[in-house]
Amino acid sequence: MSRASSATVVDASRVLRAEFEPYLPLMDFFAELLGPRTEVVLHDTSDLSRSIVALTNGHVSGRSVGGPATDLVLKVLQNHEHDDRDYLANYLAESRTGGTFRSSTFFIRDAGGDVVGMLCLNIDDEPLTRARDLLAAITATTGLVKGATLGSGSEAGPGSASSSSSGPVAERLSMNVDELALDGVARIVAAQGVEPHRMTPDEKVAAVREIERAGVFLLKGAVAQVAEALHVSEPTVYRYVRQVRQGG
Repeated sequence: MSRASSATVVDASRVLRAEFEPYLPLMDFFAELLGPRTEVVLHDTSDLSRSIVALTNGHVSGRSVGGPATDLVLKVLQNHEHDDRDYLANYLAESRTGGTFRSSTFFIRDAGGDVVGMLCLNIDDEPLTRARDLLAAITATTGLVKGATLGSGSEAGPGSASSSSSGPVAERLSMNVDELALDGVARIVAAQGVEPHRMTPDEKVAAVREIERAGVFLLKGAVAQVAEALHVSEPTVYRYVRQVRQGG
């Protein structure tokens, strides 16, 4: 099958699926069209621990081929909530180092309609948002009316600018599979609002339910990570998972 040019790094240790052939030439095309601040990633969902099989402009997020899937990939595969869509466009993504990106994902399907891969674009708009904020600052008007004072809140309007990272983060770009699992588990456990050693069994089951919904258990070694985070044994985690999957 054809390969992307030298600008795109392809995992030489993997045999790429035939379905990926049309997408490899597009990777350099998107990167050249959108510039060096655009990362293009090809994911193979058959091995989530090293799903990145081709990568262009990896410096944008710091990842490399052989890296794991993201939390968004896990959720898509686990919940099938986007089975009726071909792509997701212009959502907010975040790297482990705190960088934010405008990201889009195209679902690659096999002949049976199952998602076998994803082509993702992560665009670092930071220079554009800085320019936007600068323009907003120098063109802002106060909207003063009789009786109003500076700083009263009347300044908010067309001139006010939101931060470049407004809106909820939909995806986190992890460097390795352990980081992906740890980050997902840690965020979900923290969201429960109770220290793990103070959680009741029901609260721990609730945490496991959210971890299951996030697709974290699709990753090898996730049970051990969850057991450590919840201060329980691995058999207990398996019991909680069975309870959740049985509707408990």
